[in-house]
Amino acid sequence: MKAILLFDIDGTLLKVHTKFLKELVAEQLQKLNIDYSRVKNNRFAGRTDQAIFSDLIGDRPDTEDLYKTLKKKYIDGMNNHLSSENVTVFDEAAEAVLNVAEAGYRVGLCTGNFREVAEIKLRAAGLFEYFHFGGYGCDHKNRNYLPGEAYKEYSSKYDDSPAPQQFVVIGDTPNDIKCAKYFGARSVAVSTGHFNNSELQKYNPDLVLSNLSEPGKWLQPFNKP
Repeated sequence: MKAILLFDIDGTLLKVHTKFLKELVAEQLQKLNIDYSRVKNNRFAGRTDQAIFSDLIGDRPDTEDLYKTLKKKYIDGMNNHLSSENVTVFDEAAEAVLNVAEAGYRVGLCTGNFREVAEIKLRAAGLFEYFHFGGYGCDHKNRNYLPGEAYKEYSSKYDDSPAPQQFVVIGDTPNDIKCAKYFGARSVAVSTGHFNNSELQKYNPDLVLSNLSEPGKWLQPFNKP
């Protein structure tokens, strides 16, 4: 039985150019009279969009309304301005996605991005068509709950209720490893983001890779006879 794959996006499959992303977020914050100087040193890797935006807004009486407005403006901005020119796709990762889809794996997402933003990024990368379910940063502020959301979508789509151990979360940060363990899934950590192999190994993933090339080899141990 083949493993069910849950891919992270940023740092795992692709990278949206930092200057573009932070300028876009800063512009939207400025329009809402929110201090946008914090964007400069704010690390987004491994976090959900919901958590990032909540921190940027801070604790205010109108927090909920501001969050909804900022979310909409951010999604609109990404939709209107993100193009392939602002995205670097990791060649080995793109090839891996194509290979596992052709090999009959069921492929989904476990990403901190809002659902709409995940689609925008993957369309810019030419990869959206390969992903059919997922857990997203709009589902929960805490990334630990996202594999469970992906599980719900998977079960609804395929009328199947596999054990959590059949899922493999593939990501580039310690939070990807942590959320897999929280759900009971297995994990593959790849050092194409901000963390190197030794840093990722400290969190005890099932496998650490330098890139996602040759998925037929590294996925084999995750498949049941």
